Amino acid sequence: MIGKLRRATAGRHAPYARAALWTLIIALGVALGGGRAAAQSPPYLDQGLRWIGTSHTCTAPNEWTAQHVFRSLQLPAALADLCLFTWHADGTPTPADVSKLFSVSLATELTEDVPVVAPSGIAADEQALLTALRTSLRGQVGDASLLPVMPATPAVRVVVIDSAPDATAGHIRIGASRHGDTLAHLIEDLVCRTDGGVRTCAAEVTTELALPWIARGVAGPSGGFTGTLSDVASAVERAIATWQSDRHTAPKTTPAHLLLNLSIGWEHTAQIADCSTLPAASLGPPARAVRGILQQAATLGVVLVAAAGNDSGGPSPRTGLVCPGRYQAVKQDSDPTQSLVIAVSGLDYQDHPLETVRPLGVTGIAGLGLGGVAWDPADPPPPMLIGSSVSTAVVSAISALVWAYQPGATTGQLTHALYDGGRDVGSANECPLAIPECRSRRASVCGALHALGASIQCTPPAPRAASCPALPVQVAALAADYTAVVPVAGTPVSLSSLPRYLAPSVQVSPSVFPMPISGTCPTCWSATSASAPSPAFVLPAVGQDLADAVLVVRLTDSSLHALALGSLTASTPSYAFLLPLGWVVQSAYLTGYDDNLYSVTEQLFVQP
Repeated sequence: MIGKLRRATAGRHAPYARAALWTLIIALGVALGGGRAAAQSPPYLDQGLRWIGTSHTCTAPNEWTAQHVFRSLQLPAALADLCLFTWHADGTPTPADVSKLFSVSLATELTEDVPVVAPSGIAADEQALLTALRTSLRGQVGDASLLPVMPATPAVRVVVIDSAPDATAGHIRIGASRHGDTLAHLIEDLVCRTDGGVRTCAAEVTTELALPWIARGVAGPSGGFTGTLSDVASAVERAIATWQSDRHTAPKTTPAHLLLNLSIGWEHTAQIADCSTLPAASLGPPARAVRGILQQAATLGVVLVAAAGNDSGGPSPRTGLVCPGRYQAVKQDSDPTQSLVIAVSGLDYQDHPLETVRPLGVTGIAGLGLGGVAWDPADPPPPMLIGSSVSTAVVSAISALVWAYQPGATTGQLTHALYDGGRDVGSANECPLAIPECRSRRASVCGALHALGASIQCTPPAPRAASCPALPVQVAALAADYTAVVPVAGTPVSLSSLPRYLAPSVQVSPSVFPMPISGTCPTCWSATSASAPSPAFVLPAVGQDLADAVLVVRLTDSSLHALALGSLTASTPSYAFLLPLGWVVQSAYLTGYDDNLYSVTEQLFVQP
């Protein structure tokens, strides 16, 4: 049985877009415009079927239709004179047909109109699967339904410092990158509940934009894909100032507590983007600004939850945590016994660290980080997220519910509730200062509330048998899409030759990135069956072209095996690769090189 979720993005992505890849507008990397017949030469990007040019009168040969792009509004000539030419004869136009169009139309800047905008909707069966993933995460983590008593008004304001535009509670806006708004709605899923058709929330969720750049020096009207350290610092400041102002003007309805979700991170670049636990005075101004404003937040009693980060790749990968997650090792100025932030690493449904976990990057407090997806009913469903971003949002939501249950809890008590109520999942590399010798524990709402003495009937969910939730009905509904895909054999390769071990990822640049930062397969589902005559692993159409792609699978005995897949292109609908008989895949990831020769690594969903 094999199936998938169709991707919500397609095509190539500009370097900054690759950092998130959840946008609906795809940059093809083609220089458009610039003259008449020289605008494009064969081969054409979309078979030469549609062209746009500038002409006061839209005229075309008989084989083409011609019309103004804008036909209703009174617009300046630069827009009003844009013409769209569409091929309507049988077959596809030849270079001679296109040349004739150029000559007859007399249009300038004639440029092929290629399909760079992906559909924002998905098929009903795919939405059902996304909904099932959303439900599975809530079941594995727990939610506000476990609270003995819901507060009359939200007890905590959670601010997602990320890629979503600034928004107040109940008005989360879609960003150019869906990373931020997805996490905001994911937190809402966990802190709210519906009784008798009435929705109440133990916490309110707002957003502050910290990743505004869609390209170098170009801020997106709906946010972007990366940010600078000053962007992060400013977003934190706005979150604090807005909360304080609201507390002053509306103290009865504004939550008494503030929590910042920082599912973002940056790698160390000395004096430019320092990621260090050294004294603040030794840092460059950008990092000093971020750490300073976070210290100010902690002094005000704000809880800060930050991502541990994902593997940076390369022969000498960065170790430990990204910043600001690394600030878990920094003491609060106001309480030196407590960490400045709570850092969170990611787990799958088996309670195994995610395949993209950083070397020495497993934290004492961990959270489910696989398949995070949530959205407003009025918005198109986003691609699911996999990485420490999701686990950070999960722990932020749990923390907010604990605070709602015990409003007088200190940061130290919240930290202990998360840890003491967690399920032991193995050794840890980085622990909160208040828990100097610790293991890694998976946080849950049930466990954290029990740790604070709540008298509730629940048991922290046990790990699943596989890395992903079992959703056979939803997967079966999609399986028919791939009955015609002919599997091909991959070539076994050494694990030492994987692209992720040979080249770094784009996140090593000094920008602030979402965690996760890549999305070769933005929304996908793959399945294998050991009982099939020829077990196969299916990859849906990748979100960007990948060179030297390698599929790495982890079997039930925890052994890793790699199959070289060659080059994968975004234009291919799907791929299927034969697996040796007897293989039962528990988890898998895809790694390869993007157009700029950065490595890209992404864990995939697997249904055994």
